[in-house]
Amino acid sequence: MQRNTAKALAVLISLAIGSVALSGCTDSGPSTASEGSAAMPSASPTPHFDPDDTLWTIASTGEHLTLDDPDVQALQQVVALHSGASDNRTPSTVADSVAAEERFFSPLFLDKLAGEDYADAVTAMYVDNDLSIAQTGVAWTASTIDADRQHATVGFESLFTIVSASDGFLHELGADAGDEFAQPREYTLTKVEGAWFIDDIAKGPLRAAATTP
Repeated sequence: MQRNTAKALAVLISLAIGSVALSGCTDSGPSTASEGSAAMPSASPTPHFDPDDTLWTIASTGEHLTLDDPDVQALQQVVALHSGASDNRTPSTVADSVAAEERFFSPLFLDKLAGEDYADAVTAMYVDNDLSIAQTGVAWTASTIDADRQHATVGFESLFTIVSASDGFLHELGADAGDEFAQPREYTLTKVEGAWFIDDIAKGPLRAAATTP
């Protein structure tokens, strides 16, 4: 369905459907929700970090947080697992991967996405364009937790490869199969009954992974 290729590009790896910003589903600026959801991909990159970096702070005070802080660890896990679900997809696995990523969304965010037919739109995009992507790396950027430890903003960049896609999709993207892209993202999360859930995901411009921001 070639008419959908330009929209698919925006929906997939650029930035937002309405105000939604999800990995795999948005066009500007992307814990545990349901126990019955599909399993996460068995292998995806683990975010790298330098123990000496001070990327995590308390928003109101600037106090630096260490990597052994329980909330830092929990937030890293949620963001890494979500990106692993959303950035590893094929036509045959996309439905399960959407169910998997929804495990990490807050109830309000799930309602918002349901109103925009997120699951059906993403599934159709991958199937119609014979699209497969694979995450190749991830990295943290500056992130903050509110003093009340109920809200957080997590900076993150995902690297992924277009493994394969229809000729029309690749033409619209101006890319070849095997090309790698990088995209900065900002996740907002809320703690609900002790667990962190994603409220929204804002995405920055897509770029070739070999280039610098």
